[in-house]
Amino acid sequence: MRKAISDVGCGELANRICRERCGSYLTTSYIFGIFCLATYSTLAAEPAPPGPFTETECITCHTERDPNLIRQWREGSHSADSGIGCSNCHGENHKESAIIARKDQSCTGCHEGPASHSYSTSKHGIITRLEEARQDWRQPLQRGNYRTPGCSYCHLHNSDHGDTMAPDRGPEVRQWICAGCHSPRYVRELFANGNRQLEIADLKLTEGESLIASAVDDQTDALPKLRKSLNHHRHNVLLGIAHQSPDYQWWHGQPALDGDLIRIRDRILQSRRRKSLADNLEE
Repeated sequence: MRKAISDVGCGELANRICRERCGSYLTTSYIFGIFCLATYSTLAAEPAPPGPFTETECITCHTERDPNLIRQWREGSHSADSGIGCSNCHGENHKESAIIARKDQSCTGCHEGPASHSYSTSKHGIITRLEEARQDWRQPLQRGNYRTPGCSYCHLHNSDHGDTMAPDRGPEVRQWICAGCHSPRYVRELFANGNRQLEIADLKLTEGESLIASAVDDQTDALPKLRKSLNHHRHNVLLGIAHQSPDYQWWHGQPALDGDLIRIRDRILQSRRRKSLADNLEE
């Protein structure tokens, strides 16, 4: 069948078949549509070769099959410019390539540190880890298909190869994904609570930045380190909200910011005392 299509063209072959079977011609566009639809369904059902495949082979094939997927990948954070390709997430073989990419290990192997730790200590992360062996990872990453969401369910939802949780997607996308498992009212309350927590964290960050800016006499690297710690703990609050990790909302987040403010004030007070003592000695 493939040889015939390549030799005579889809429309001509369709008319030939119709002439032989029906004794007449049909319009080329009508036949073309019917014949190619049937041919595509037949070819689409054919299993892909097992592999292994090179990066170029993956991109070439999927550019023809699903150009939108390749466009998302090229424009997303996992593009070729990042050094991450198809095989990093899917492996080199076609068998179970989707299953491999859907499991958390494909993400946490690269995304180490607070991002993966805040998720792994959340209720979602713990349930996913405990029930990994019972989960049907063949299911598409679509609303309600999973007992609890893993990394890919939220960030690559519906096989989106960008990042469905990226800030530029807007809160509506995130709310829609969460509402696949939770009630709309619960999701609204969750987001409202998260926004309040971020507002409090930002107030602490602003206060810390103002205190550091006022410490013109301290020329050591102590305050820059405290500023870095301040921003790090504010980011922990964000991760705790996003992954619903109590440890990162609180222990590694809000109280840690309180500790940063205490240390900043203490540092400034010590610096002023030393300066005052030095001035008195000079007199």
